[in-house]
Amino acid sequence: MKVLVTGANGFIGSNLCARLARHSGMEVTGLVRPTSDLSFLAGLERLRLVSGDIGDPACLAAAMRDVAVVYHVAGFSADWGPWRDFRAANVEGVRQVMEAARRADVRRVVHISSVSIYGFPGGVDIAESAPFTPRPQDRYITTKAEGERLAMSYHGQGLEVVVIRPAGVYGPCDRTTTVPLAAALLAGKFLFVDGGSHIMAPVYIDNLLDMMELAGHGAAAPGEAFNAVDDGYTTWRQYIEWLCADLGCAPPRLSLPSGLAWPIAVAVEVAAKAFGKKTSPLVNTYRLRAVMQNNHYNNEKAKRLLNWRPAVSTREGVRRAAAWYLNASPTRGGGSVRSVEAIST
Repeated sequence: MKVLVTGANGFIGSNLCARLARHSGMEVTGLVRPTSDLSFLAGLERLRLVSGDIGDPACLAAAMRDVAVVYHVAGFSADWGPWRDFRAANVEGVRQVMEAARRADVRRVVHISSVSIYGFPGGVDIAESAPFTPRPQDRYITTKAEGERLAMSYHGQGLEVVVIRPAGVYGPCDRTTTVPLAAALLAGKFLFVDGGSHIMAPVYIDNLLDMMELAGHGAAAPGEAFNAVDDGYTTWRQYIEWLCADLGCAPPRLSLPSGLAWPIAVAVEVAAKAFGKKTSPLVNTYRLRAVMQNNHYNNEKAKRLLNWRPAVSTREGVRRAAAWYLNASPTRGGGSVRSVEAIST
């Protein structure tokens, strides 16, 4: 069976390619941009890499030739940046991928969304039936919600569509969260909010990959959306204390009440926008909404319909993430990246 992974060079995409490429009888193609950092794909055998852009219909048509399942992982995942970048990747990119899949007679598309589409409503065990964010919020949240609606609108139009809504993904090769968080803890530059008392929503990368694989072939998956989150209830303090123990550093001692942290975040954000700051400020309202209240999601639907079980506990996942950080290699398995093909359209 032939499968295509968009965003193959990223944290989730590279781990998915590594997983799928191990299966005999599966031909895996990874779509990467010409400027992509391919270090996490080094040393992988049985993986075909092609260079292209999800905004290019001809490129997508060529990449999807004879493909049965598309894992659409590519997107703009950030808490800062211009609207045009978010819309180009998270909305228009989705449209192009779905159109190309429909025209190429792809059987199924597994679309990677996010639990952020709920808009951080606060609470625990938030299920897939909960409404999307009721009002425009952060650019990432708004465009991911629009992109998911768009992807699901193609279900039944010659396509099977499955949506996965990952929570906060962490683990080896995570440069987005694990690396800066570990660096801040080791440097003693981390503050809790409300003492770290609120419940978070992590999902270890291998647990997410298990769900994605099941979504790619499960009979009950088409037309459904699934929250991807580890079992149990973990507070921010517990998570940080575990990570500090595994990194060999003391846990943070200082904390800010959310009532004080919020106006600070708003002021910092306003100032950053006024001065045209290109990169995200250390404190912003998106990050604060994630930590200043309980934000936890129910995973029972995936267990019921996909027979999914998170095999790695959060405690063990943190241990593995810390071990990778302390012994990080720039490549996954050594060696060099195999040649990247320019797609012939």
